[in-house]
Amino acid sequence: MKKYIVSAIALLFCNVTQATVYMIDFKCEPEAYEVFSSMTLDELDGQFLSGSTKLARYHDLTTGSGIVLVEADDPTLVMEFAYGWSELCESIITPVVDDEGAMEIVSK
Repeated sequence: MKKYIVSAIALLFCNVTQATVYMIDFKCEPEAYEVFSSMTLDELDGQFLSGSTKLARYHDLTTGSGIVLVEADDPTLVMEFAYGWSELCESIITPVVDDEGAMEIVSK
C-alpha cells in the first residue's frame, strides 16, 4: 500500500500540462497470464483510456514481470489502467523522460 501512496504523490506533482510518459513496472500472478492470453491485441490495447496511449509493453515471462510505457495527459488515466489489473498484478508507476528530457534536466 505504501508504494501506491508514494507513486500517487509522485504522479500528482508531475507536470500535467503536457503529455508525460509513465513506466508501469509490474509483477503478476500466473493467473494474470491466463486472462492476458484469452484477450486479443485489440482488446488489450482497448484497455487504455482516452487521453492515454500505450507506447510499448514488454514481458519477462520467466518471472511474471515486465513494463508498460504509457503516454498520458493526466496521470490518473495511467493509475486507473493499472488499477484494472491490481487483483492480479502489483504495479509501480514512474514518470520517465527520454534522453533529450534527461539532458535538459541535468544541464540546469
